[in-house]
Amino acid sequence: APPGPSEPSASSPCAAEPPASTGAQRAIGAALGRPRPRGSVAVVLAVLAAVAIVAVPLVVTHMAGGGSGRASTSGAASAGTVSADGPLDTVLEVAGRVGAVPVVSLKGSLTPATTISTDEVITGQGRSLRLGDAVLLSVATFSGANGTNTTGTGTGTRLYRGTLDSDALGSDLANAVSGVTEGSRIVLRAPLTTENGALTTEITVVDVLPTTATGSSQSPSDGMPSVTVNDDGTIAMSVQGLPAPTRSTAAVLVQGDGSQVQSESVVLARYAIVNWSDGEQRTSTYGTTTPPGIIDMSHTLAGIREHLVDAQVGSRVVISIPTDQAAGEGAVAVVVDVLAIADADELTDATVSPSPPSDASSGIVHVTPGATQ
Repeated sequence: APPGPSEPSASSPCAAEPPASTGAQRAIGAALGRPRPRGSVAVVLAVLAAVAIVAVPLVVTHMAGGGSGRASTSGAASAGTVSADGPLDTVLEVAGRVGAVPVVSLKGSLTPATTISTDEVITGQGRSLRLGDAVLLSVATFSGANGTNTTGTGTGTRLYRGTLDSDALGSDLANAVSGVTEGSRIVLRAPLTTENGALTTEITVVDVLPTTATGSSQSPSDGMPSVTVNDDGTIAMSVQGLPAPTRSTAAVLVQGDGSQVQSESVVLARYAIVNWSDGEQRTSTYGTTTPPGIIDMSHTLAGIREHLVDAQVGSRVVISIPTDQAAGEGAVAVVVDVLAIADADELTDATVSPSPPSDASSGIVHVTPGATQ
């Protein structure tokens, strides 16, 4: 069993939603499971599945309203009207580091966009993504009228993990992310038609997060399992010649500099478990085409819960766990790449099979949020 595959409750908190959009202009957030703007409705909280592939459609969303909490950190629009189709630097500015909640400041209230525009505003230093690769995306949407964050979560962002292909992401987002390096930020501007027929613009900020540890390498510790990363992103871990542990110990192999894991965090992570008795790998979520897994710190192995607390995003940690802390299945070695820490409403799983679009000519992929796979 994976180290933390326990699944949070599928019950969803309620939240107010902005007015809905229809037809071919549906922004990616709504199709991805963001609250659909129809007055006072409930935000759908998805079931977290440890190995589920998130199906993320793109195009133009059902949103035009605001989130809460950190979502309020959005820049207000300046006076006047600006063409949404102009060069990005004449339309808006985006502040904040990749992976944090972005802040959008408009140069003025935007006219309705006439097409989908895509700009890469930050170029990352990670691996270049290809179709079929696993992706981890942090997505936030904003009103083109005033720059308000319309993502519909308390944090102002949503996290998606899945595969880079048009079936999972929709052709527009798949094309936008394909060829981009991890650590990059993309800004999309798209036309939006509200339910009452009004035309407007929605802005979507997509952060392409790293899918492996990205911090600084540390010297290996004596007496700890060795870890090697293969060219295909898989992990080889060896316990050869090491005595089985009688107490849990840990060593940091890569030191990240992001947020720290807390005792009740939901962690997006790569992880692998190896049996100490025979060196066989029990489970793994490593590999360039394998989506990251989820570790719920409230429901994981005791050894992981003890040693992953305070680890920073971007880190790789190797842990030796004795039998009594490894669910009674014999001593194990565990390696974990800490990729992101999520609030419950930031994660949305969805069915892989799209539901029929309301406008067959729009090319929009719709999914049903909140379904287990």
